[in-house]
Amino acid sequence: MNMKILVIDDDPDIVEVLRLLLSLENYEVITAPNGITGLSLAREDNPDLIVLDLNLPDINGQQICKIIRGELNVPILILSARDNVSDKVVCLEYGADDYLTKPFENIELIARVKAILRRTDKADDEDSANNNDDIIFHQMNIDKANRQVFIKGEKVNLTPKEYEILLYFIAKAGQVLSRDDIVNDIWGKNSIYSWSRSLDVNIKNLRQKVEINPKNPDIIRTVSGVGYKIKK
Repeated sequence: MNMKILVIDDDPDIVEVLRLLLSLENYEVITAPNGITGLSLAREDNPDLIVLDLNLPDINGQQICKIIRGELNVPILILSARDNVSDKVVCLEYGADDYLTKPFENIELIARVKAILRRTDKADDEDSANNNDDIIFHQMNIDKANRQVFIKGEKVNLTPKEYEILLYFIAKAGQVLSRDDIVNDIWGKNSIYSWSRSLDVNIKNLRQKVEINPKNPDIIRTVSGVGYKIKK
């Protein structure tokens, strides 16, 4: 089954270009001309990726990003004419997985889409492909085949990025991890991520979901001046 990509953009020319480019890569493309329709389609159609413009006619794209991230486990690529750093940082902190400015090179757009889907697709997840066994880690039971996390039998709703960070930490349990290494390994060598608070926000949210006492974390520990250490 082809992966499904939802494009939320009010510019019909951009939408048509994206539809063509993504269709040529065998993605199924659905589109929405505004934020309200986009939210409805995101909730109903369960896309594998959302390409989101910021300048929508009804709701600011940053707010759409925040709403989607709070409700759905789907990666988001921001595609916007806004190229100032503050917009990029806000979107990353709201949970966007990547940010690409208009006008864009077709080849770069496709590369970004494929990179995001490689990191988040269940069927293409490297860890799941190599080993579908559940992981028992402290009080967590991680169903890798379905990318689900349970604590004491109750499902914990992690975003794609939080899930990726959690598996990364588990694989490196006991090691002291520098902030730069984490950012480079999770997001790639992108200067925006290296000094934005996206990592800190994700870790804060992850602690809220997996720690017994998030204010005094036992599993994801801060190493002052360095980064983090994950308890074995």
